Amino acid sequence: MAINHLLFDLDGTLADTAPDLVAALNFVLTRHGSPAVSLKDARCWAGAGSARLIEQGFSVSPATKEFHALREELLDYYDQHVCEDSCLFPGIDQLLTRLELAGYSWGVVTNKPARFADPLLNALGLSHRAAVVVCGDTLPTNKPEPEPVLHACHLNGRNTSTTALIGDDLRDIMAGRAAGTTTVAVTWGYASPDDLPGNWGADHTVDSPAELEHLLIQNE
Repeated sequence: MAINHLLFDLDGTLADTAPDLVAALNFVLTRHGSPAVSLKDARCWAGAGSARLIEQGFSVSPATKEFHALREELLDYYDQHVCEDSCLFPGIDQLLTRLELAGYSWGVVTNKPARFADPLLNALGLSHRAAVVVCGDTLPTNKPEPEPVLHACHLNGRNTSTTALIGDDLRDIMAGRAAGTTTVAVTWGYASPDDLPGNWGADHTVDSPAELEHLLIQNE
């Protein structure tokens, strides 16, 4: 790989945001008299955002009026608690530091709206380090469509042929592949047990930030 530009997914790839997302779901569940769910059980729902959390937590269809009201309650709560227990995954800060020292430029392409992504990145100390950030509402479309990836490359003046898209969800790999980047699936995120990253057709699959660093550095 002749890679000089990295684009990371946010939730489940750079940061473990499930604790705060599931806490927001549990706030809404208990408010409506339903039992709270465990972080262990709900962790894999977090990758698909608030819609999946409400759908699974309340067993309610997204087509209903009730669904949208519940989702707004969750988002309003999450807006005030976006980074209380969220943190970078172990090894991510060291990975980014080493890649920066090696001359890599990196950014974030997330489906998370800027309303939540910007304060989260700031709280995690990543805002000033990321060369580019494309959020879920930056463009009319988001992942798995390729446009956010292409837009990030354009903003940062990089070619897709020298870019790697790194994520924990099939949508990340689909977007990167459609945009013409190298794709790397990570296994430490929010993939469900029946949807393994190794089955997504990514160019590479890695089990740790250290393995990702080794993959990139050894192929400079």
